[in-house]
Amino acid sequence: MKKGWLIGLPAVLVIGMIAAMFIEVETEPPGDTRIILERTHSTYIAPPCFEHAETTNNLSETSLAKAKELHFKPESVCTTDALQPQKQSLMNLLEQKIGLGKGKWDW
Repeated sequence: MKKGWLIGLPAVLVIGMIAAMFIEVETEPPGDTRIILERTHSTYIAPPCFEHAETTNNLSETSLAKAKELHFKPESVCTTDALQPQKQSLMNLLEQKIGLGKGKWDW
C-alpha cells in the first residue's frame, strides 16, 4: 500500500469539510414543514405568524406539501416571508439532514 493514500485521503477530507463551511446553497422549506390550515378562508399560516393571523375556529395542522396540494394560499405576507428560500452553508445543510442542527423551518 502506498503511503501517499494515507496522507492524501485525510487531506482531501479536511479540505472538503473546510470548503463545505463556505459553499452556500439555496434551500426551500421541506414538504413536511408544519403548517396551520385556516379552512374557512382556504389559507395556510406559518406557526411564527399565527398570533397575528386572522382566523376562525376552523383550523387544523398539516404539512406544507398538503397545504399546496389543497391549493390553499398563504394567509399573509408574514407566512410568505417565513417560507422564503434561504441561503446557508453546505455544512449547515448537512448537519440538519443528519439531525445535528435545526433549520429555519423547524418550528
